[in-house]
Amino acid sequence: MTFDWRELPSLSMLRAFEATARLNGYSAAARALNVTPAAIAQHVRNLEAEVGATLVRRKGRGLEITNEGLQLAAPLTEGFALIARGIDDMKLQRATRGVRVSTTDFFVDTLILPSLGDLWQQYPGLQVSFSPEGNSSPFDLERFDIVIRGAGKNHIFDGVRQTKLLDTQMIVYASPALVGDGKTDLSQLPWILDRTLGGSVFQDMVRLAGCDPKQIKVVDPASGRFEIEAALRGLGVLVGPEVTVRNHLADGSLISLAAPPEMESAYFAIHREGELAGTVQIFLDWLKRILVASQ
Repeated sequence: MTFDWRELPSLSMLRAFEATARLNGYSAAARALNVTPAAIAQHVRNLEAEVGATLVRRKGRGLEITNEGLQLAAPLTEGFALIARGIDDMKLQRATRGVRVSTTDFFVDTLILPSLGDLWQQYPGLQVSFSPEGNSSPFDLERFDIVIRGAGKNHIFDGVRQTKLLDTQMIVYASPALVGDGKTDLSQLPWILDRTLGGSVFQDMVRLAGCDPKQIKVVDPASGRFEIEAALRGLGVLVGPEVTVRNHLADGSLISLAAPPEMESAYFAIHREGELAGTVQIFLDWLKRILVASQ
């Protein structure tokens, strides 16, 4: 069924009359809609004028809904109930679908998954799904509630809200098996191409490490998930956020070769403007807590 909104009475009139008919009085309708009885009565009179029929009439000290009024009230009550059910169903669906998070491979593997049991222990009914799309993937805030991305520490993302999660230093690192004591000329070593870094960050880091991006040998693992593994196997030098390889640096399986101060960075949680759904806010608050504890 199609209709022209311009030919329908205003929603305020329809709501006022529907409440009056259903609750049998202006005062009860006024309490339900949080307005004055006079406002309800005026809306009903305006509706009567627009439809050209008497909908309510005085009867003793109360009101009586006319036959024309009863004829109009029934579909209005049914229609408003259908709208209310639709909204309730949508709220329930959002509340039970879980929190959808787009993140990077290394961030979720290194910083979220080790603490996920703590989240489920604190909030047993909270469901969270992760999609490790990579740092260079575009934002899709229709599909995801939160998008986690790395950028310069003072970066501003346009048109969205952002919450800084942590600061981290970009470093150049490699396996001791590849570089020995770490004094090897980096320009003579293969460099692992990091596909998760957006823009020209990889080339910029190569330059800051004293090498010419056009002269180095590049090893391409073809997937962001294999880059750290390639570095651990001694296949090349890699550049990335220190926080994502902190455990490997601590156990000596990787060593830091350079940390250009010009390449300080941060991770951000990006989300839509406005108030977050309760489950999304719970997850974001938990994420900030575990990241503070990890520093």
